[in-house]
Amino acid sequence: MVKEVKWTKYLWLSLLSFGAFMLEYLSIFVIEVIFLHVDIQNYTTHQRNIHCIIMVFIWAFFISVLLIFSRKYYHFPISGNKREKISLKNWIVILACFIGCKIITFIDWHTLKFIGEAQGKTVFQFCVQYLYYIFEVMLVILIIIYGQKAIETLLKKESSIPFGGIILAMTWGAFHFVSRGVGLEIWNGISTMIFSVLSGVMYLRLNRKCLYSYLFIAIGYLL
Repeated sequence: MVKEVKWTKYLWLSLLSFGAFMLEYLSIFVIEVIFLHVDIQNYTTHQRNIHCIIMVFIWAFFISVLLIFSRKYYHFPISGNKREKISLKNWIVILACFIGCKIITFIDWHTLKFIGEAQGKTVFQFCVQYLYYIFEVMLVILIIIYGQKAIETLLKKESSIPFGGIILAMTWGAFHFVSRGVGLEIWNGISTMIFSVLSGVMYLRLNRKCLYSYLFIAIGYLL
């Protein structure tokens, strides 16, 4: 018999997943400054590539440890989630959310994100940057799934309200108001919070299927 897990345990895992974004400061101010002697005020292209690669390794390690711990002690997320098929109504909502995500990124970049990101970069620079983004989205989906599980465990029932997306908006989304360190960026914060809630809706409408959710959120964010 599986021991009942308190909702706060899942909430802490969600918040820890957000906290993993702060590990970037460990890379910037400790690993890169002390060990690699990087001038963080004047990143070169080569140094930016190194930064992305370091973060990929840090996040990959964090995500692996978190998932191993969660599966061992909380038996969540469940491997091979075999929920019912996704209904046509849900697919319509998913498509609407996906389009909403692309409208946001189009406003930000005035084109598709991957086209904007590719401008002025070599193939290697582009690939390294997108590898960084791929792991960033992994943390995003972890915040959603653990946040949703936390509130539903508290309520003792599944809910159609995107609590995971709301928690993502209140953490990762709100952080984007100041994430670039150049003062308060209103649109950057608002757009990321909207994206967060839309991502939470997609997760629910995809019947909480983690892989499907990751793919849709990643494409919505990266395309």
